[in-house]
Amino acid sequence: MLFICGIIGAAFAQQRTSTASNFRGGVRGGFTASQISGDDLTGFHKLGAYAGLYACYPLTEKGNLKIQVEIDFTMKGSHTYTPPKLASVVTNKYVLNIGYLEVPLLLRWRFARLTIRGNSDFEFEVGPMFGVNLYQRERDINGIILGRPQFNRFEFAALAGISYMFNEHHGLSFRYSNSILPVRKPNWAVNRGIKMQYNSVMMFSYFYQF
Repeated sequence: MLFICGIIGAAFAQQRTSTASNFRGGVRGGFTASQISGDDLTGFHKLGAYAGLYACYPLTEKGNLKIQVEIDFTMKGSHTYTPPKLASVVTNKYVLNIGYLEVPLLLRWRFARLTIRGNSDFEFEVGPMFGVNLYQRERDINGIILGRPQFNRFEFAALAGISYMFNEHHGLSFRYSNSILPVRKPNWAVNRGIKMQYNSVMMFSYFYQF
C-alpha cells in the first residue's frame, strides 16, 4: 500500500501541468466463481454476479502505467458440488451467499501491445482491496442455519488480474482475489468445528471505457 502511494505521489509531482482530461472512466460487469478457504469444501462452485464503476489516470506519458480506483459489487460464498445423478439423494447440501461493496486500488501495467487492425493492449493489474459486507445467508438442506458466527463487517484483500483491451473502449478481464485477513473467526465456545475462513474469488468481466 505504501509502495503504491509512493508511486502515485511521484507521478503527480511529475505531471502537475496535466489536465483532468487525462482521467478515463468506465463500467464493468460479469460473474464470479468463489469458495471459502477453511470450510472443508473444495472448488469454486459458488457462482455470482459482479459489477462496478472505475476511474483511471496515466502515470507515464505513454500511458503504459496507470492508477485505477473502483467501486464494485461482488457476490461471493461457498456451495457444495453435487453430480446431477445424485441430486435427488444428496443430504449434505450447503450454500453460503455473501455480498460485498468493494473498493480496489490498482496499478495497471501495459506489458504488450498488438497493432494489427488498430491498437489492442494486454495489461496486468494488482493492488489492495477494501470491502464492506452487505449481507450474508447460510443454508443447508433444512433451511437457514442459525447460531453460526457472523462474518466480519469489513474485508481486506489482495487482487491481481490480466485484462485485454481489443480497442480503445472495449475489453475483457480475468481477476483473482483472496482475503488477507480472515473474514470469519470461530466462536470457540460454541462453534469449535469452524476454522478461520477466507474468501477466494475468480472474477470474469467485460468492461467499457469511456
